[in-house]
Amino acid sequence: MNGNQLKLIMMGLMLLDHLVPLLPPQFSTPIHMLTRCVAVFFAFMAVEGLHYTSSRKKYLMRLYGWAAIMFTGNALINTLLIKEPMYYAYNNIFLTLAIGVTILTLIDFAKRIKEPFFKITSTLLVIILTSITTFGLIPAEGGLVVIPFMLLSYFFRDNAKKRNISYFILAIPLIIMPLLGLPEYSFEMIKVQLEGNPEFLFLTVIPFIHLYNGQKGSNNLFFKYLFYVFYPLHIWVITLINWYLHS
Repeated sequence: MNGNQLKLIMMGLMLLDHLVPLLPPQFSTPIHMLTRCVAVFFAFMAVEGLHYTSSRKKYLMRLYGWAAIMFTGNALINTLLIKEPMYYAYNNIFLTLAIGVTILTLIDFAKRIKEPFFKITSTLLVIILTSITTFGLIPAEGGLVVIPFMLLSYFFRDNAKKRNISYFILAIPLIIMPLLGLPEYSFEMIKVQLEGNPEFLFLTVIPFIHLYNGQKGSNNLFFKYLFYVFYPLHIWVITLINWYLHS
């Protein structure tokens, strides 16, 4: 399947996940677990986009531009309409992807230059950006998983076996961290913790990556901007509906 076809599937799963507040509570956990592949798939496609784009500068400007649009829209809805923090719109995967692509661009830059000062400076920037995004100092959606995932997808882009093994290694701390400090390690306690912290299920993206045939699909403007428009629009609509139903 080409990139556009897979993105449509992921957009459907993304919509399902964001509809959870409007659905009966028993659907919350299974849907949340099912859809952990979505953010990382778009991160994978961002790595592909960086590889194929004719202008990295324009690609980065587009991601940061839509991150700014998303931030502005969230702020306006939250302050002018909702005013109740529990119903606020916080999502902004554009920012996470933009930072991830920035890190990968700096890595490429460091590979090409020979001047030690600029190489060291670029390497330090990569480390700083990766650290502050991964550990939440920049409030980037899914940064704990998405940024390391993008790095692994970039470094092992040409070796699917190593890439998949690296994903499984990344999943190990995501399984262990929720279990630290448990008063007891019963099956039920472990099950509850992992259901509440299912980030390790980003591994479900692997079959979709293997379905990807390396082709983008249609180049028309509809597909080029479909995700950029659909993502904020459906978040804002669902946020307003959720607030209205519970106000």
